[in-house]
Amino acid sequence: MARYWRWMDAGEKDRGQGTVEYFLVILAATALAIVALNWLQSGSGGGLLGGLFGKVIDWVVGRF
Repeated sequence: MARYWRWMDAGEKDRGQGTVEYFLVILAATALAIVALNWLQSGSGGGLLGGLFGKVIDWVVGRF
């Protein structure tokens, strides 16, 4: 019986682990997006974001 309870308690240690991992992935993706947007708006990629946005808008308008 004691072996059963030890087996049941082993799963309790991981409770919430998926939530923490999900949060860390979202946090990392957000940080990467912020860095990418800052790079595209200024610095080495200056003007790329505006140019890309303009091309996308032109493409969408051209479709209609």
